[in-house]
Amino acid sequence: MDPLSPTQADYVVSAKAGIESIEYIDDLVREYLLFRGFDSTLQALERDLGQDRDYGFRADRMADELLNMAQKLCIDEMQEYWKYLCRRFFSRLSPKYQRTTKMFERRLLRLFLVSAIQQGQRQAIRAFMDEHGLALSQQGGDWVPWLGLEYIAQPQARSEFEAYFADEWLASLRAALTDFLQTVFPAAAVPRILLFDRERRKADALQRRLEIYERGEARVTARGPESGPVGLVEDHIGRAPHTELAATEADENADPEPAAPVGGLVEEEPARQLRICQQDVFLEHNAGIGLARFSPSAELIASYDDESVLKVWAPDPTSSAPALKNELDFAVSAMAWDQRHTHLLYMYDDAGFIHTLNTQSNLFSRHPVATRRHPWIHCMLPAASMLLNVCSTQPESTADVAVQLWDPVASRTTALRRLPPAPETHGVCASLNHNGNLAAVAFGSGRVHVLDTRSLESVATHDTAQHDLCAVEFSLDEDALMAVTETGALTLWSLRAGCHMLAESALDLGPAATIPPESRLDCDRVAFTPDRQSVVVAPQDHCLVFNVDSAALTDRTRRHKGLVSVIDVAADRSLSASEDGTVRVAQYRRV
Repeated sequence: MDPLSPTQADYVVSAKAGIESIEYIDDLVREYLLFRGFDSTLQALERDLGQDRDYGFRADRMADELLNMAQKLCIDEMQEYWKYLCRRFFSRLSPKYQRTTKMFERRLLRLFLVSAIQQGQRQAIRAFMDEHGLALSQQGGDWVPWLGLEYIAQPQARSEFEAYFADEWLASLRAALTDFLQTVFPAAAVPRILLFDRERRKADALQRRLEIYERGEARVTARGPESGPVGLVEDHIGRAPHTELAATEADENADPEPAAPVGGLVEEEPARQLRICQQDVFLEHNAGIGLARFSPSAELIASYDDESVLKVWAPDPTSSAPALKNELDFAVSAMAWDQRHTHLLYMYDDAGFIHTLNTQSNLFSRHPVATRRHPWIHCMLPAASMLLNVCSTQPESTADVAVQLWDPVASRTTALRRLPPAPETHGVCASLNHNGNLAAVAFGSGRVHVLDTRSLESVATHDTAQHDLCAVEFSLDEDALMAVTETGALTLWSLRAGCHMLAESALDLGPAATIPPESRLDCDRVAFTPDRQSVVVAPQDHCLVFNVDSAALTDRTRRHKGLVSVIDVAADRSLSASEDGTVRVAQYRRV
């Protein structure tokens, strides 16, 4: 072959833009065939397009087709179409996507089973299990309860099936499947002709931009050097009236000016609000979830439920991180990730031990940590290479509280500081600054202690006089503390001398006198975003997102079926774990 001749690689590229141009290219091909008089070829093309199983690479239509087949109990057609997609697209993906492919296949099969129950077609379940039950039983795991679905009178009332009968689960499945297919298509090799439309639009945009520059240059040339400062920026600012008049007279025959001259001054943008751009619900547990934490990179979530089941899993279906499930023989009351060795998860049990889980090997180790006088740990915070534990004499008491610095490498306490006696309150919370060198420990009585985490020496003590304080956080510049009360009062306190209040506002949770006990906030249901510009709270069964400066509500998540028990925020996403066993992950962006 001539070395200058194009090879197959020259004609085949991977491009998302090409997929988006299929309909336009189809029309061009039709016009070409008509122009050449290839009538029989055109008829064959129309016939094939009418039977197009790829639906013009429309991910939403393909997802709807799969879901409709499952809901209409066309199980054979659905499985055959899924196998076609595997051969056509999924088989070309990297191995890390195979787990995701299996996950969606499993969800489609469960949608078929749920639809059969809803339509009273239990014989369809029997026929399906006769053919596939043995293979599913060999997979074990979470398929085991489904094998007897045909014989359960009301499966929608049981915790292991309840979420699958919700409309929200179906909507979440459709959105996730559509997103997955949209991710798959650009990974496939497409003909180079599909890039034609993208290149055409790019050329049009460049041409329009060139015309704008040429018009601006023509105006500057027409004004001449005596017209004052030249350049499009100065032109946008404006000149004295007589100069503008001269320029107008000189440009009577020139092209009209564009609405927004290139290089014009940009006005100051208004403050952008934090909005939810995507949210997914995960059915990870069969019991209420009491603890849930993002890993430092937000790639993994560790969640622990009322049946002592600990799971470590990735909310991103494309993640290659292995999912872990452990049935623990101890009760976990506090949990934290190591900030440096991000594969280590620490858990405190009520017997006075910290259990370390290596999420790479799924191996546990156990070390005693509780002090004799203060055996109960309320919260654990990863401070640099140490763990900072806030502990007390009794599990529900904060009358005698100490702060412990524990070295997980040496498995020993390096410092312990007993805080001054405070009025008996029902809660204590703590937070760290950005580098973990400062800690703020706050009591429900309103007293806040700021400590140096390297020595546990006291830096400052403030009395905010807020008797239902439930959460504190350092401001981004670390000159102030932000505090939230159980009824949603948001205050900003100076860390300078005097500890005076800088600002006060109210998060709209409803009138304080009418807020029911279950809607009052606590430290597990308040979280600030990393940029400290927003705060996420969960007063009932969903999360509310507020702007810190204005206390304005900017967005809210969808509702759980039970009350939210814990929330967490990391990077650009938040999680809310509920008493119904579900975890909702929301992704944010500022708009």
